[in-house]
Amino acid sequence: MIKPDDIINTMLDYYDSDINKHLMNIEIMISNPMAFHDHDKFNEAIESQLDLITESKDRKEALLLVRDYLLDWDESIA
Repeated sequence: MIKPDDIINTMLDYYDSDINKHLMNIEIMISNPMAFHDHDKFNEAIESQLDLITESKDRKEALLLVRDYLLDWDESIA
């Protein structure tokens, strides 16, 4: 049977992987800026990746709050 901790830990791993994916994309873009002929597009592409990092980071932080809440709730029942 799947436990709530398994679901939460899997989701946390997903958000970590997603963050690392977008960090790697930024690293590739910065390492190869000539792939962008338009400097505005270069900046927009990096900003887009930063937005995606922020989204995953925020969701991870929210999930950690939920996890802590559930742990406190579980202890109050016991």
